[in-house]
Amino acid sequence: MKKLIAYFDYLGFKDFIEKNDLDFQIRIMNNNFRDIEDGIAHGEHRKSTRGGYVADLSKSTLNAINFSDTIVIWSKDDSLDSFLELIKASFRFNHRSVTMTFPIRGMIVLDELESVAFNYTNDVGGTYNINSVFGKGLVKAHVQAEQQQWAGTVISEEVIDKFKSEGVDIDQVLEPYAQRYKVPYKPPFDIPYEEYALKLVTGINDEFFKNVSNGITENFSQYNKDATHTSTQEKLANTIAYLGSHQRVD
Repeated sequence: MKKLIAYFDYLGFKDFIEKNDLDFQIRIMNNNFRDIEDGIAHGEHRKSTRGGYVADLSKSTLNAINFSDTIVIWSKDDSLDSFLELIKASFRFNHRSVTMTFPIRGMIVLDELESVAFNYTNDVGGTYNINSVFGKGLVKAHVQAEQQQWAGTVISEEVIDKFKSEGVDIDQVLEPYAQRYKVPYKPPFDIPYEEYALKLVTGINDEFFKNVSNGITENFSQYNKDATHTSTQEKLANTIAYLGSHQRVD
């Protein structure tokens, strides 16, 4: 059975690793783990005894793995209910990451994905661990995500067409979470039509646009990341332009 797959990678991750000591890396990565968990839990939390609030993952049917700069979240099947759960999780994670914590680019696709998990520890402290995901869906998502010239997340037209063919009013379903936009890609790669992309915020006015734009700009350079490269500056400009396309609210 095909799965619905959300693939993300962090922008500027190499700089982050090379320019910070290990203790700082651990602290920021723990923040990133928190954002992944918060997205999967849709913001639902349970109280921890000493660590404040932690995500309540007890009701989630999603699967997730993080390795280095890559996050993969996938569904148990290709049903509409699974799609809605994945979209809600991806929207929340995308929003927090792009506007506040660590910019990402991502892709949501429909295709094959398999996972294997195995852990072994011997009597002298050696370990052998497998925590692997693979399949055509992962490759498909990686290829298109790598071509995006912004911080943001795109929903494959194949996903849209699947639910339209089942009679789903996909425009209404996605209205709180995504909008059509001409996504910027690295040339010569191009999609010659507007695609659905996850919204960065649910609505915006002039003051909010200014504040979020400043947050995104800071996000691109924080943790000692170098944001002066031409490609990075283009990604930043494209991200802020996308934010400016969001529906205006009073």
